[in-house]
Amino acid sequence: MNASAGAIGVIGAGAVGQGVAMLLTAAGWCESVRIVSRTGVSARALVTDLEDMCQVIASPVRAVHAANAGQLVSCEAIVVCLRADFTNTARTDVRMAGLNANAPVIADLARRLAHYQGLVVMVTNPVDVMARLFAEISGCPRVYGVGSNTDTARYRIALAHLLEVPVEAVEGHVIGEHGDQAVICASATRAGGLPVPVPVWRVREELSARPRRINAGLGRTRCGPAGAVIAALRAGLGLDDRVVELSVNHEGRWRGIPLRFTAGTPSVCLPRLDAAEARQLVAADVKLRDAYQPLACLHVPVRPSWKEKTAVTRTATRISTATQAVSVTGNSTVITDWAIRYFGPWWNATSTTADDGPQVIADVNPAKVTKIAQRVADHAHEEILYANSSMLFDRDDDGTVLASQPDDKLTYRAEPGGPLHIYGCEDVPVALAAARLAREVVRGQLVADGWSILHASAVVRDGQAVLTLGDKGAGKTTVGLLLARAGWLLLANDRVFIRREDDRLRVLPWPSAAAIGLGLLDALGWYDQVRERVQRGEQLHPTQHQKVTDALHSGSRTPLWKESGKELKPQFFPDQLHTWLGLTLATEGHAARILFPQITPGAEPALLDDDRTVRDTDFFTASTEDRYPDLFSLLPTETPSAGPLLDLLGGLPRHTVNLGHNAQANTRLLQQVTELAS
Repeated sequence: MNASAGAIGVIGAGAVGQGVAMLLTAAGWCESVRIVSRTGVSARALVTDLEDMCQVIASPVRAVHAANAGQLVSCEAIVVCLRADFTNTARTDVRMAGLNANAPVIADLARRLAHYQGLVVMVTNPVDVMARLFAEISGCPRVYGVGSNTDTARYRIALAHLLEVPVEAVEGHVIGEHGDQAVICASATRAGGLPVPVPVWRVREELSARPRRINAGLGRTRCGPAGAVIAALRAGLGLDDRVVELSVNHEGRWRGIPLRFTAGTPSVCLPRLDAAEARQLVAADVKLRDAYQPLACLHVPVRPSWKEKTAVTRTATRISTATQAVSVTGNSTVITDWAIRYFGPWWNATSTTADDGPQVIADVNPAKVTKIAQRVADHAHEEILYANSSMLFDRDDDGTVLASQPDDKLTYRAEPGGPLHIYGCEDVPVALAAARLAREVVRGQLVADGWSILHASAVVRDGQAVLTLGDKGAGKTTVGLLLARAGWLLLANDRVFIRREDDRLRVLPWPSAAAIGLGLLDALGWYDQVRERVQRGEQLHPTQHQKVTDALHSGSRTPLWKESGKELKPQFFPDQLHTWLGLTLATEGHAARILFPQITPGAEPALLDDDRTVRDTDFFTASTEDRYPDLFSLLPTETPSAGPLLDLLGGLPRHTVNLGHNAQANTRLLQQVTELAS
């Protein structure tokens, strides 16, 4: 066969590197394969082995040992299969386990290949993060990460087996992360050109099982990834016109997406996603970004001149639930991406352009922080506790509120009838404040529209919600998580919005970080997998106390307490309830049953003969709000009476349950009690 491409470099002579080199040599469409390894020993051995094969099959491809990566700069393409020496003991998120070990190796290679102009195909895991790291350090214009292509192939195989159709009949994609947070595009999947029901969880099980079976028998996956590399090379070099799922910089985010290659030029052909898939893709984006940022601080050089010449781009996120909405706009994508991540799993949050509706404008602007903080300090002001932080504020004669939180380096400006402005010195504190106050804006709209806030956790099945009420520490979160782990959809872990609609009670979630105590995390069997992720550098919600993070690193399962008696707990982002703990979230439901739990250590779970009812004190009002006082006048002065709600709630089936510390026994009782509500 006449060569269609020149030299192709392969860096790394491990399992995948060997597979790629063998396929290239056997196929005969490139002029030579140049192989580099860290010690040189494995590269020389592989070249010797390939020479034997070339002689046997009469391949025209030459196998060449290259002493270092610098000798590959004349290659048309380079495949990066390097892997640092480390032992992967992760049981979940396996591909992310090499993050900190592989990053220095890839960063050093990227510096050696700075401004290489050929095609680079990244194989090293976590491949989406490593592809971005290599691209941003090296400045190479064409860097692709493989992974989603292999995932897509496995998806089509698994679905074909489940549907009992030929693999060739299945059209579908897996995008986002090459890892536990891969997004299965089920809504756009076709078989024989027709939409098909996709058993997503069964497919996910098979996608996880396939590499485990390969690793158990062979030690490493090799043939599938090697095939994905060949597909990427041929498409990227213009030898094949085809669609390949690769990790690239798409809209500022590195993610696996389908690319349609025509004569080597790619165009994005992202499938249509439903709302749930869109939220999953956002969650994957956030996870990959969070994994990348610490590496960027360590390895990516700062380019001040680039920042000086680049105009600030403002972005916006629209947050909505029921018929109410607010837009968050900011001068940092961290702020608006944070809003999508925080609200998307329970409400609806999408990227948008700023509109004329209610707005929270949140900017990283240290000069504004200094100016407003000084203005508040220079005038007579009051002090309150807002979101567990001291806030100083002053109200002008025209009703404008200026406020400052010195410990967080945040300031605020709210004019009557105008947008709420937030300024900070760093993007994460600003993002936290923007999400908190955007929720308060929507809260005010909902309350004005007749909604009340009930102190309850909630789960949903077939649209029917089970509400769990009680004082702090009664077990509301425990009941919600036990039922969610047993197959219900989690609607809320602490508060719900509730309103009468005809003769039914509609409930909506209150988006918030979910606090789960160390003891409960252990009892539910989640402690080890959470600890693994934290030890690998993944982060829980930043409001989590450092003592909790330290406990997770050390392996302590002992509950932690403040001097005030409040328990310190791990704090999960809403999306992490799904991606870390495997729970599925609900966006609304109708109240069907009420539980009143109490927890007695050592007790056998049992129903109690206690006719507890819902009371006025089970509702949050402006006067009883203990975390978010209405400083900025976001809530209406008059709130709906709880009377009509109490009447309807009083007519629902209700049970008082006594729970012990045996999670399995507690779950059995709760399933029996809620059986009629399903």
